[in-house]
Amino acid sequence: MATIFGYAFYGTGLLVLGLWLLFPAETVRRTLEERLAHVWPDLHWRVEGVALKLPFKLAVRAISGYGGQETEAPLIRVERLIVQPDLPASVSSRAMQADYRLEIGKGSVAGVARWQGERDGGRIEGTVREIGLAAVPLVNRWLGRTLQGTVSGTFTVELRPASSPEPTLEAQIELANGRVGLLRPILGHRELPFAKATALVRGQGWIYELTRGEIASPLFDGRFAGKVALRPDPGQGQIEVQGVVDPKDRFFKGLDNTVNLQAFRLQLKDKPLPFSITGDLTGPGIHYGEYAMLVQTLEQELR
Repeated sequence: MATIFGYAFYGTGLLVLGLWLLFPAETVRRTLEERLAHVWPDLHWRVEGVALKLPFKLAVRAISGYGGQETEAPLIRVERLIVQPDLPASVSSRAMQADYRLEIGKGSVAGVARWQGERDGGRIEGTVREIGLAAVPLVNRWLGRTLQGTVSGTFTVELRPASSPEPTLEAQIELANGRVGLLRPILGHRELPFAKATALVRGQGWIYELTRGEIASPLFDGRFAGKVALRPDPGQGQIEVQGVVDPKDRFFKGLDNTVNLQAFRLQLKDKPLPFSITGDLTGPGIHYGEYAMLVQTLEQELR
């Protein structure tokens, strides 16, 4: 029996060593670049290196996506991707399963991916930990404005190629310690700072629903919900969000204490200020319901 186990161990060792020595790193690297270009053709991609580490761990180094003819400043960069198959879990679940980890800037995305075949599809689960948007310039370019903050949260992606080619997503997202630039000032404010913004995101393909949205800002506290329709061309994306905010004193900073401001504050004393944001994702309009005329009057006083 000891001899049998010895030969088995020796044979397994040779197999592992052979896979490590004969691993086609350059072929895998080029294939990754080609697949990324197919999935995300608006960017051109460069993968710096690929290696197989024992035991059966795939390590990909420096995945960078560039816009236009740029080659120096990537719009998105993954410092490292680690994929490690979980053989015991794959056998017990009768599905291919692997753990993965991406490192983006000082943050990370880590989780489990499962694949049961073309008919049943697969599932990707993950946890996002403190990814700074400064490390992903693509977001600002895509929105056409400055968006800062640190993203955390959890997500699940369902892949069902037999019944639907478009994956479904459910995610609980938090953006902390951030600010967003405003294309048009709101009561003199050219950007919106916030301590935390959270939302539950559900959708399929390009259409996503936002629920349970909350935002805590030095200017106000608010709640919101709505829908976002993304498109490959950001200018064609649409947003439709409704909500309410409870303004703080800083929201009115810069306004003189005129009759109009006193009337506005009086009307908001016992209820929040409603708002709706609709239109193109890169330049939506904002409306304040029954308070629209009062807000417009206050805006004119600031000019």
